[in-house]
Amino acid sequence: MADKKYKVGLIGCGGMGNSHAGVFKNNPRTELVAVADINEELAKKLAEKFAVPRYYTDRKEMFRNEELDILAVTTWQNVRAEIVIDAAENTNVVGIFGEKPMCASLGEAQDMLSACDKKGIKLVIGHQRRFSAVNTEARKLIQEGAIGTPQVMIRRDGQGLLNRGTHEIDEMMYILGDPKALWVIGQVSRETDKWERRVRCEDLCMGLICFEGGIRGVYESDLPGPGLRGDVVYGSDGTLKRGEKGTLLLLNNKATDWQVITPRAPETNQHEEFLDWLDGKVDSHRGDGHIAIKTMEIMMAIYESLRIRNVVILPLQTRENPLDLMVEDGILPVKKPGRYDIRAPFPEQVKNE
Repeated sequence: MADKKYKVGLIGCGGMGNSHAGVFKNNPRTELVAVADINEELAKKLAEKFAVPRYYTDRKEMFRNEELDILAVTTWQNVRAEIVIDAAENTNVVGIFGEKPMCASLGEAQDMLSACDKKGIKLVIGHQRRFSAVNTEARKLIQEGAIGTPQVMIRRDGQGLLNRGTHEIDEMMYILGDPKALWVIGQVSRETDKWERRVRCEDLCMGLICFEGGIRGVYESDLPGPGLRGDVVYGSDGTLKRGEKGTLLLLNNKATDWQVITPRAPETNQHEEFLDWLDGKVDSHRGDGHIAIKTMEIMMAIYESLRIRNVVILPLQTRENPLDLMVEDGILPVKKPGRYDIRAPFPEQVKNE
């Protein structure tokens, strides 16, 4: 029996929209039938580029006119929740593929999942690093006991917690085998009016995550140097880190020197696994929204730790984005006026400044 061919609609015709459009257009299991964006020029340009039959500037019109099976939501994170919820309530889609970060607050993520679960819609968030060969190999090695019991993993990056941190923390969780997070303590600084795709962004932050079994996850963003390598897992009986040209380096008591390990080739990618999940060929997806919300919860807990000036015991109860709450309550006053967006400049920003 041939696989079902899914009719796909896409909302958000910017850079990530083009990326996903290309995948769905060129996959024999999908047909990209419509795209939408509030910017008509972007919608028209993408539709012409990929020979999509119809484009819209109003998603509700697209929902009324199209019989969609899949919706890809590749917008900015500040509107992703309302679009996903609207689609869940007003279409007959069976799957929704959202970009990262999942949204802009834990409450929004909970509402997205609730709306999708109510209709039996499978929601996936595009944390594509879960499909990289090196990360999947690292996860397998740790599960096989190559470094004993994992104890500490460090991830170091920059450009904002919701921007890049969502990848780093989700990657950490994947490599460690998705252990349950128990508590979080964090620190955040925001002295400038910094935004990232119209969501408030911190100047720098760090978080310490305690997972079940006592495993510690350390995340640093935009902190001054010198810094530790951000690609290492320390265990009770060894160390695992990235090597050159996509390899892994393993040191344990079974060898006298670092072992170079070439990861096995990936078996699939995030889009194929999504379609297999919809077809019932696999029982789950690595980017399932029920997994992605855990990454959102940890990020929000880092902010919440500063807001309450204490350890945050999970599950997190605060639905709003704690960074917004602190700014709006005057806890984090702007000391250097002048709002700026690091990804999509505000109209008043000087381009290429």
